[in-house]
Amino acid sequence: MRAVYELVPVIADVIAAHCPGTNARALFVRACVGASWENAGVLIEGMLAEPWHLRGYQEVRLREFLEMIEPHRGGTSKG
Repeated sequence: MRAVYELVPVIADVIAAHCPGTNARALFVRACVGASWENAGVLIEGMLAEPWHLRGYQEVRLREFLEMIEPHRGGTSKG
């Protein structure tokens, strides 16, 4: 889980960059700190639904993070 928590600020910055003026970053961080992996995963899936808005390695990082939290989301596969 340490690797997951180390990626939280990186993923939070990606979310913030694509959702300016919203509280999406705070919601994501709060979900991660509270180990609400389903909520965190939903936010990431929302970003991945529009991959043309992502730049560079952002899509790779988001998918990587989603894979890391998947076992903690109740075992449901989300794409």
